[in-house]
Amino acid sequence: MPTVYVGVVVGVSMLRNAVDRGVAGDVVRRALDGEARALEELGRLSLGGSLTRALLNFACSDPEGCCAELSSIAGLRGVVEGDFRVELYYTDTRTSWLCSLTIAQCLSSGILPNIEVVGSVQIPLFSGDPEGGLASLVNAVGKRLFEAAAKGWEAYLVITGGTKVETVLASMVAWLLGARPVYRVEGGPLLILPKLPIALADELVNSLCNLAKGNPVPSGMVAELARLGFVVKSGGGYTVPRWVVELLRVRGLC
Repeated sequence: MPTVYVGVVVGVSMLRNAVDRGVAGDVVRRALDGEARALEELGRLSLGGSLTRALLNFACSDPEGCCAELSSIAGLRGVVEGDFRVELYYTDTRTSWLCSLTIAQCLSSGILPNIEVVGSVQIPLFSGDPEGGLASLVNAVGKRLFEAAAKGWEAYLVITGGTKVETVLASMVAWLLGARPVYRVEGGPLLILPKLPIALADELVNSLCNLAKGNPVPSGMVAELARLGFVVKSGGGYTVPRWVVELLRVRGLC
């Protein structure tokens, strides 16, 4: 049976649904709103207590209906053959961490066949350095997809969960590395997007790499890179954002 890599961008739909259906209470609702005291309480409640048990029962008993992530994995499991190697990508918030932990425990309990959770990766999007967070996302997702491709595995990236910037960037990485983004329409069908034969022009790549290293680049090419959105204005000149540099590195281009 073939091996299939499935990366999953984790959002907080599980907790939102749990609140809406009366499974989780006021602390979770306030934590989702970003209240600092509630987030601290959530951390304590998540350590094997009643909330953990309630969320596990909620998610594991209804993978199709509990949340965007498990619903997408279940849908993909139904149409793609092979042994799934699932990896979760969550942000540096207690809410995203709790959702990721619950998803991992449900999958590891065998609620869906032939699935192994091989790891989880925290992406520091909310640490005060958003550009660094995006670079971490590109680096982590890109490396895993590149490794999967090198092993000859089919690769899918579930982008149903997560915030818009995460899913957009993750989709770009997936297409550049030959993986197929997967999206589950709420209450609707599973969409497995096609592979796109995307390639960056050699001249563009060389110019980006040189600019990132501080080497001179013709002004006309810099202007073109700025027009395309690959560089940003900084201190009278232009710099290459870290996430773009990481994207080039994981492709082995820079």
